Amino acid sequence: MTVTVISLDEYAELINRASGAGLTADQLLDETVSFDSLGVDSLGVLGVVSELEQRYGLEPDSGADHSKSATALLFALNRRLVDAGLLTAGHTEQSIVIDAPYDEVWRQTNDVAAWPELFSEYAKAEILQTAENSVTFRLSMHPDENGTVWSWVSERTLDPETGTVRARRVETGPFEFMDIVWTYRKVEGGVEMRWVQDFAMKPQAPVDTETMTARISTNSSLQLALIRRRVEERARLAA
Repeated sequence: MTVTVISLDEYAELINRASGAGLTADQLLDETVSFDSLGVDSLGVLGVVSELEQRYGLEPDSGADHSKSATALLFALNRRLVDAGLLTAGHTEQSIVIDAPYDEVWRQTNDVAAWPELFSEYAKAEILQTAENSVTFRLSMHPDENGTVWSWVSERTLDPETGTVRARRVETGPFEFMDIVWTYRKVEGGVEMRWVQDFAMKPQAPVDTETMTARISTNSSLQLALIRRRVEERARLAA
């Protein structure tokens, strides 16, 4: 049995239910934000962990360090789900509903050159080549904790008729491969944007496929919520 990756909205609701806080997903977008700064004490954090364990049928982890940021705890949960076989290593699938016109969501999220203003993880997006409904580009991330800037080339092929985008890394770096499918569809409340990612890490990569699955699951929850907020804000201003 596999489970759906917890969204940032669901995570905020779970924290609220366990601790009595009144958080929104937007308050969890800062990856460094601590539970203490959110007004959630140690008992509240234990309640969050207990709720997560009960929800997914995980054995209690009495030795876990729960004095973490909200993001770190979400990553730890995702890693436990991978280890338990509830999340498939090398595969993630997540979605979010954006309250904005379909054409606006499609335009903003496929404007690769503007991705540094849409995602928090990218410092630079350089367009290398364009053709009809396809683009090849280089993405550069912000420096990591060691000062390393990760950069790679990807390509995207758009199918506006079906609301589908297929993307892959051309320069795979630590990955054996990385493929992503984006789909868009109109639903009640707006536009559902879904990411399906399939990948595997090289044997010499600094992390294994299981750890990367937990990282991507956690980061995608954050990025989807951030994209929703920014697209909706821009759509309101343009209305």
